[in-house]
Amino acid sequence: MNRIDGFELKEIIGSYGLSNLVFDKFKQVEPDTALYIFHDNGDVKYCLIVADFLDDNIEFPCDFRFDYYSDALVRFKATYAFSYVKNAKKRAVGYVDDNHYRTVANNGDVCMLFTIEGLEL
Repeated sequence: MNRIDGFELKEIIGSYGLSNLVFDKFKQVEPDTALYIFHDNGDVKYCLIVADFLDDNIEFPCDFRFDYYSDALVRFKATYAFSYVKNAKKRAVGYVDDNHYRTVANNGDVCMLFTIEGLEL
């Protein structure tokens, strides 16, 4: 899995109608899954989950736990999933995505953006 560069991250975040997020941390949590952590001016935390496949069948709040790497446990509670905006540059094409949650990176990885609480890295 290749890391997404800063310019493309801005395009992906912009596809959700946001432009004020500050990048905090990148974390590879599984061989095919990575997390990009952000915050905004109100100190709300956001997590962009990037993977080769993401299921959008989620009920909120939703607890996420990544423990593939024994020395790198990551946990958080997702409280909201963002939908991409109309005519989003990075929307994922070819997915049944009634909620418009999925965007896609240039490398083909699928992305979903959440507001989160209780982040443990």
